[in-house]
Amino acid sequence: MKLLIALAIALAPASDGISAFAGGRVKSPDGAWSVWAAATNEDANEVAVARLNGPGVKNRELMRFARSIDVVWPSEPGRVMLVQRTEHFATLYVFTLGAAETGSDWLQSDIERAMAARWPRLASIENRRIAFGRQGGATCVLVEETGLPAGRAAGSVDARRGAFRLDLAAKRAMPVRGCLGARIDAAAAER
Repeated sequence: MKLLIALAIALAPASDGISAFAGGRVKSPDGAWSVWAAATNEDANEVAVARLNGPGVKNRELMRFARSIDVVWPSEPGRVMLVQRTEHFATLYVFTLGAAETGSDWLQSDIERAMAARWPRLASIENRRIAFGRQGGATCVLVEETGLPAGRAAGSVDARRGAFRLDLAAKRAMPVRGCLGARIDAAAAER
């Protein structure tokens, strides 16, 4: 079992982060593509812009972000995933490697819809964390949401978790029983 877990962690997608205030560049494992953002002025409340460079593509705007993003290079070809992180929320986006986007991105809405159907019911979502792993030959995510239980305006929070297999070609997320190698722990909570 330990060997299986170690293998799943080794096969998890490659990732690195970009801070809006420091800027940065993250190259794909093969070196052909990069996602980058120029540094912003923290005092002026500027928003950073994530851009894509690669073969035949120069400075294609992917998304705007306020704090930081994780750039995730999945093993599935032709895509890059960006996880926008704020103080309490993580939101997942998938983009096509190329000059233009192909298809609609349903990943985040699939995840939010499936999580809303899970118990415990939450009146509000205070935190959402996302961790990556592998399920068979596909990238998967473990999602944890915490918030106040339905019918309560104050008090202790409840948590719910769900695992999702990502179909990056269709840009969809399907609920699954687990996501091997994905971990959400106290260290990730402080991130």
